[in-house]
Amino acid sequence: MWIVSIEKLGEKIYGCIDDGVNYHIFSIDPDSSMDYEKSYYKGNYNDYDHFVFSYAETDPVTTFLEEPVEINADVEGLTYEFMLEAWKRIWEG
Repeated sequence: MWIVSIEKLGEKIYGCIDDGVNYHIFSIDPDSSMDYEKSYYKGNYNDYDHFVFSYAETDPVTTFLEEPVEINADVEGLTYEFMLEAWKRIWEG
């Protein structure tokens, strides 16, 4: 699984993950589980860049990573604490 976008606004974390089949737009906060807002089938896009440019037409504010970051977790393992640590590794080094 890969993180392709991750942002933190206040306590809430927003982003997009690639599970190998779909791109999933998500949000999560400390008191709830992952909320998958929308999914996009990867087969509809030539490559990662094609998805990013296509999604930018829908939401030009979302920031995508230049290179996706691999994470060792399955969908059930994507807790707030896990995503917060991933955000810190990506943006705080």
